[in-house]
Amino acid sequence: MFKLRSLVLLLCMLLVVAVPLLAQDATPIVSLGSTEELGDFLVGPDGMTLYLFTRDPLNETVCYDQCAQNWPPLTVESEDELVAGEGIPGELSTIEREDGSLQVAYNGIALYYWLRDDAPGDTTGHGVNNVWWVVPPATVYISYDDELGSILVGPTGMTLYMFTNDEPGVSNCVDDCAGNWPPLTVESEDAIVFGVHLPGELGTLERADGSLQVTYNGWPLYYWAQDAERGDTTGEGRGEVWYTVAPETVVLAGNDELGDFLVGANGMTLYTFTNDEPGVSNCADECTDNWPPLTVRENDRLVAGEGIEGELGTIERADGGLQVTYNGMPLYFFAEDVAVGDTNGQGRGERWFVVAP
Repeated sequence: MFKLRSLVLLLCMLLVVAVPLLAQDATPIVSLGSTEELGDFLVGPDGMTLYLFTRDPLNETVCYDQCAQNWPPLTVESEDELVAGEGIPGELSTIEREDGSLQVAYNGIALYYWLRDDAPGDTTGHGVNNVWWVVPPATVYISYDDELGSILVGPTGMTLYMFTNDEPGVSNCVDDCAGNWPPLTVESEDAIVFGVHLPGELGTLERADGSLQVTYNGWPLYYWAQDAERGDTTGEGRGEVWYTVAPETVVLAGNDELGDFLVGANGMTLYTFTNDEPGVSNCADECTDNWPPLTVRENDRLVAGEGIEGELGTIERADGGLQVTYNGMPLYFFAEDVAVGDTNGQGRGERWFVVAP
């Protein structure tokens, strides 16, 4: 009897040790890959690049049928498989698809493969139709809120705020204030990773306790202690001094030949069409295949980057989309511009031109 009890005890001890070892040795379902061009981004257990779909709401997927054939979802049998590799902040979860399968999500963002990627390191899906992008483990990235539009969130997907009593490069929120509005901090400025197509400048300021608080265009960034989960924006408008942070819509770039001109948040050159009129787009159907309009969602706030003094607005297109205008003139990309800095549309047909600020 004593030997039997001893054997049972020994087996229990082995199980206690074995379970953590199994968890520790489990293959991560999501790890980090990288390229020189794109930096770090998420990859699946086979090393293949993972992508996000900007039309997906938080914690949902709208990619089915032909979409899902081209962009196969990363799925698991159970949430027990949700193991993240080293260097990935935030949280893995699952979204139940219509067929009952469990799609992996990162900070509530559904993850997909791209059918045309052939080998680990391929990123041919990045930028497809301007809605599919690789997923970096970002310090600050853009999320979408149904009421507030595009807003900035931190590495775990929680909403970020600015304090209007601050000044660029200066935080005036300390002591009890910082208890309610915890600053977003990093170990070093080199550790900051930009989200996909986040324009503007991320930096740091040193707080009184020596920690480094992240700034966006100089403004210190904070969380709100009463936001309980991703998607919460309960700090918006608190005391009429705390607000969510909208990313820039249009920013300034340039080159030696053309001088300064406007680009979109993705860095691609913007153009105007001389056949348009203020508040009216005369580019439709096949024209938009070559000259895709710069559009925003219904609740997006329009923010001009530094050095842009004209007025941003929107017009409604025939398909219901909202096209951005600058001083009334509709803005477009050019399909033959394939890289940031390209200006292949300049002077096309003597009707298409880059946009001076």
